[in-house]
Amino acid sequence: MIPFQRTFVVTMFTSFLALADAPTRTVPNGDLKSRRQWSEAQEEYRRGVRFAEGEGVPQDYRQAAKYYRTAAEKGLAAAQYDLGYLYEKGLGVDRDLKQAAAWYRKAAVQGDPDAQNNLGVLYATGQGVRRDDAEAVRWYRLAAEQNDPEATSNLGSMYLQGRAVQRDLVRAFQLFLKSAEQGYAVAQNNLAIMYANGQAVARDYIWAYAWLDIAGERISECVELRERIAKELKPEEIERAHGLASLKRAELSEKGAQSK
Repeated sequence: MIPFQRTFVVTMFTSFLALADAPTRTVPNGDLKSRRQWSEAQEEYRRGVRFAEGEGVPQDYRQAAKYYRTAAEKGLAAAQYDLGYLYEKGLGVDRDLKQAAAWYRKAAVQGDPDAQNNLGVLYATGQGVRRDDAEAVRWYRLAAEQNDPEATSNLGSMYLQGRAVQRDLVRAFQLFLKSAEQGYAVAQNNLAIMYANGQAVARDYIWAYAWLDIAGERISECVELRERIAKELKPEEIERAHGLASLKRAELSEKGAQSK
């Protein structure tokens, strides 16, 4: 039997622009001047968010980039991340992956998990920086330790492939499962693939179908793969898989998990 191959091994920049109330993960110094600068940086950042989101003003990424830069230069991690994102996407600024990496790094060293994950992706793919799987693993791990679902899934992919770590299918399965339980659709797909191929777990087409049914709400390719899996199942097994998927959706909803 031909193994199911449609495994997404690296997540490509699916993070969204941060909201105005996003944590900055940076603590200002206690002196008055630092507190004033900190307050100014937060206000500049909020202005940037309003232009990026078009909240009460026409959406204008150039203006957003201007305000983000002012706040980022004052050390605000959320602004550094969002400015990096604008450079990565070419929104309001010329697309520049080196600049994206530089700003992601500034936010990443302050502990921002989204920046850590995206910096890891840049290292894993060699965009804006020289490809370095060990660095990718390092940044993924730091973000995964903060329960970031994308980074957790990406770290699982590194274990699945044996990139900068010893190949470990059990560890990959565990990481995909953790991320999938957080509602991350890419991990749900990858977990389903491992079930379908019997990697680190007994082959189970019912659970493979169930996870693909959930992931298919966000990733269209999963629907096609789910139908391939269906050919391996009896009608009553498909019904059971739908039941498992419904139970899992309810569980994820109760946890507040939301697929990306």
